[in-house]
Amino acid sequence: MTIEFYKEFGDLGYLANYSKHGFTKNGVFYKTVEHYYQSEKFDNEEIKNKIINADTPKEASNIGRDRNNIRKENFKGIKLDVMYDGVLEKFRQNRDIAYKLIETRNSEICEATIDEYYWGIGKDKSGKNNIGKILVKVREKIKREILENIIEKAKECEKVYVVGHMVPDADSVFSNYLLSNILNSFDIHAIPVIIDDYKISSSDKLLIEDNFKEKVVILKKDQLTNNDKFILVDHNNLGGLNKEQVIGAIDHHVISGEVYDTIEMEYASTGLLIYDLFKEIYKFNQYEKLLVCLTVLADTEYLCSTRYKEEDRLVFESIGLDLNIDEFKRKYFVTNDFSKGIEESLHNSYKEYKIEGSIIKRYMIYSYKRDFDLYFEEYLEYVRNMNDREVLLIWCDYEMMKTYYYYDNNIRELDYILTSTNLIYKKLKEEGIL
Repeated sequence: MTIEFYKEFGDLGYLANYSKHGFTKNGVFYKTVEHYYQSEKFDNEEIKNKIINADTPKEASNIGRDRNNIRKENFKGIKLDVMYDGVLEKFRQNRDIAYKLIETRNSEICEATIDEYYWGIGKDKSGKNNIGKILVKVREKIKREILENIIEKAKECEKVYVVGHMVPDADSVFSNYLLSNILNSFDIHAIPVIIDDYKISSSDKLLIEDNFKEKVVILKKDQLTNNDKFILVDHNNLGGLNKEQVIGAIDHHVISGEVYDTIEMEYASTGLLIYDLFKEIYKFNQYEKLLVCLTVLADTEYLCSTRYKEEDRLVFESIGLDLNIDEFKRKYFVTNDFSKGIEESLHNSYKEYKIEGSIIKRYMIYSYKRDFDLYFEEYLEYVRNMNDREVLLIWCDYEMMKTYYYYDNNIRELDYILTSTNLIYKKLKEEGIL
């Protein structure tokens, strides 16, 4: 996948040097990367200050490009390093856009300025695209710095609990265990836990029981203190914990912004994300690799969901396990047990998201056509009667391969399976519902 941006406007405008994301370097505040880059062309303090104090990046650029001003003799040889330093500080010091950059995962990034062939790709896309290359380099640097921050803070703790979301599924439980093993290999006392008022998701219960050899550690909520430290996996909202307790999060869902040091990317599962993050520095054994694969199968409905993308397939297949996916699906893929009633079905699938300042209370239902015909309208009416604008109901019909989603008295139908709350949130925005 390639991301192309142009200028500082729109959803991708944060990538541009003109974007209004200031930063401080060497004791000086720069309004934009453009202000920093243009000012670094000169030793003359008067010209430098004129650029730094320019009202707009365009004005700063005009001053910097004025050939009547004498540049540093060696600037041509250092300009790539100067640009990298400015872009890096921009993202280091503006965590909101750092998260957005990380969310682009491994995509190529291109500055699509038609008349720029050094920094951009130019009209015929033959340009050197040095800005795009710098953004990719900065993305990896920022991601590693956040991960190192989490690890370093964990090393300072006597012990750290690794915990998933409130209705733990296979991805949550297995990822807890995987990350704890990795942290323990770094001489960190990490303990995978489930908090005692969390209830294992019924949809993955048998998969967990049959394939997870470890004893689940239950942590009593009423015995927690502010001195207890946590790393969150498979979610990045606090969920009743306070900021002082949580030192970091790793998640494959959209960022909530509640945990400062968060690695979040739209992967098929958190387990796959953890594998991809650590595979170069941690040797996963066969059992751990199996758990990674099972997180992918469980979270993509055994590779049926559009959540499973080409990038995920490449990582998944690189693990190297020869699994009979159809056999796993026949044994472990279950739709909702509608005999247990609406409240039980909704509770087992509940997850709360905080996205761009919005709260989404998501309920997920899996069915085949018969149960869709029997129960969909009843569930829809129940959700409507909640009178809660934050509720999102996602209903997947695996016989007809359709997805229905309801939010704020609006219902939509898709001709494919889509279980990602993040992607549905984006559709709600595109449709003007949000």
